[in-house]
Amino acid sequence: MTHSKEIVVQHNKHVMHITINRPDKKNAFTTKMYDDLRVAIELANQDDEVNAILICGHESTFSAGNDLNDFHNHGPVGLSTATQLLTTIHSSEKPIVAAVSGVAIGVGATLLLHCDLVYAAPSTRFRMPFIDLGVCPEAGSSLLLPMLAGHRKASEILMLGDFFDTHTAIDIGLVTQEVPQDQVLTVAIQKAEQLAKKPKEALKITKQLMKSAQQHIVAEQMKKEGDLFGELLQSSQSKAIIATLLAS
Repeated sequence: MTHSKEIVVQHNKHVMHITINRPDKKNAFTTKMYDDLRVAIELANQDDEVNAILICGHESTFSAGNDLNDFHNHGPVGLSTATQLLTTIHSSEKPIVAAVSGVAIGVGATLLLHCDLVYAAPSTRFRMPFIDLGVCPEAGSSLLLPMLAGHRKASEILMLGDFFDTHTAIDIGLVTQEVPQDQVLTVAIQKAEQLAKKPKEALKITKQLMKSAQQHIVAEQMKKEGDLFGELLQSSQSKAIIATLLAS
């Protein structure tokens, strides 16, 4: 089953496979893609035949983040489509497995904080370049990353905004395991199918128990980040930075 051209949805062995499919634009997210991915995950959580969710991109790119041309669709107030998607991923009752190759930038990296298992190729490059765009972190990353990696490592990632590799992503708790490039998707599918065979109620409750202590505070932080992100995006500095990038 295809949900849309750029967010492709298929079902196999009680796993919903969701593929980000815009390789010509490095899988950069548009407003519609955020909406389509959110709806797919919501449907997976409502479907009794789906026990696990798999998210993957193209073998050369997981996602380069938000499409710069689409930033003007983010208003200064209210929940953006990106925040709505991230909230849905964060609150998913069913486990989410991600297969990551190529690059995972911006939201392409931060959404991994809310997945349960993440498998990445050795050559994958991650980056959270929010400050360089004149905006602030999102997806609860300003809370979750310091919790996982410690303040100084999180500062390096969020303030300097440099690329980091899969080994670093594992060290900070963003990635579960490094997998050879040609096996990333296969391994992720195997793990998703393994989860899908588990007793459903026990799996659901186990995930709830692990996330319950932080569920409310993460949701609050995501809302705060979203509001500030929207405000900063309207600033002259951020607009100038994005205009320069689009012109280059």
